[in-house]
Amino acid sequence: MDVTTVLKDQHAGIRRAFARAAMPGPRRATEFRRLVRMLAEHEAAEEAHVHPTMRRVGGPGVAAARVGEEERAKRLLARLWHIGPNGRGYLPLLGLLGWRVIRHAAREEREEFPVLDRLGRARRWMLGAEVALARELAPTRPHPRVNGELANKLAMPLLGPADRLRDLAGRLVRTNGPGRRPGLRIQH
Repeated sequence: MDVTTVLKDQHAGIRRAFARAAMPGPRRATEFRRLVRMLAEHEAAEEAHVHPTMRRVGGPGVAAARVGEEERAKRLLARLWHIGPNGRGYLPLLGLLGWRVIRHAAREEREEFPVLDRLGRARRWMLGAEVALARELAPTRPHPRVNGELANKLAMPLLGPADRLRDLAGRLVRTNGPGRRPGLRIQH
C-alpha cells in the first residue's frame, strides 16, 4: 500500500480507538492499552520516516509544525498513561488528547498527504512499507523524550522490544494473577 493509504487507515483506527477507550466497563483498560500502543507506534513511524521525507520534498515548515504537535501529544499521552484508565481525570485528559490527535491527523491529511501523493508511485509504496515495518519495531508506550528521525530510528530496536516484553509481562500477570507463573501449580 502507498504511504497515504497506510496512514489514513491508521488515522481511522486511532479515531475508533479513542471512542472505545472512553467507554465504561471492564474492557476500558484493554482498549486504553490498545490506544496507547497504536499512538506510540504510529507517531514513531511518522517521525522516523514520513516527516523526514516531508522536510526534503515539501519544506521544513509543515513537517516542523506536525513534529511539534506530536511532541506535545506524547507528553499528554505519558500523563494519561501515568493516570491510567481508572484514574482521576482520565476522561477529560483522554478527551483533550483525542481532540489534539484528531486535529493533528486532519492537518497531516490536508497539508502533508497532497505533497506525499506527488512522490513517484514506487517511492510512495516504499515509504508505506517503511511505515508498516517501523510500526512493528516501534515502542508500544509513550516515550516523550524520544523525538525526531534519528532518535526514533536509534530507539526503535531498543525500546520496541523492551516495551513488548513489559506488555507481555503485564498480560501474564493479568491472566495468571500476581505472584503466579504460567505453567506452575501452587500447592496449598
